[in-house]
Amino acid sequence: MKIWIDLIRNEAIFIPLPKNTIRKMLRVAKVSKKDIVYDLGCGDGRVLIIAAKEFGARAIGIEKNCLLAKIAEWKIKRENLENKAKVINKDFFKVNLSNATIIFAYLSKKINKKLEPKLKKELKKGTKILSASHEFNCFKLIKKFKTGHFYSFLYIV
Repeated sequence: MKIWIDLIRNEAIFIPLPKNTIRKMLRVAKVSKKDIVYDLGCGDGRVLIIAAKEFGARAIGIEKNCLLAKIAEWKIKRENLENKAKVINKDFFKVNLSNATIIFAYLSKKINKKLEPKLKKELKKGTKILSASHEFNCFKLIKKFKTGHFYSFLYIV
């Protein structure tokens, strides 16, 4: 039922990306321990865990669904990554993103369009944006690459 409500509201629904797709996207962006990765709509936290555990980055997930946020927090705790990853249980439109060095998004075409002004306003020059499946039109495209059955995109502010 929740999925249908999200679709009616034109919101992104929770469809977890395969872990190998996440790894490929993070590799393409050259994520390292110097990075702060923000995952917009982090779902179950898989991007946060991979970014922190395998790439050494600090990872911050923003998830407005309280059940998914709790699941992500539980998974982070289970992996002993509380010092590297955290979840903010809020709407990402209401969270300041200016500390990010990398934004990770698997949203929708409509949400990406709505998100562009916020990202332009808050992100520092040089911040990278990774988007699975859906493009951003106002940022410089660095690379379009195949991930599974769709393309992903790397942009720079």
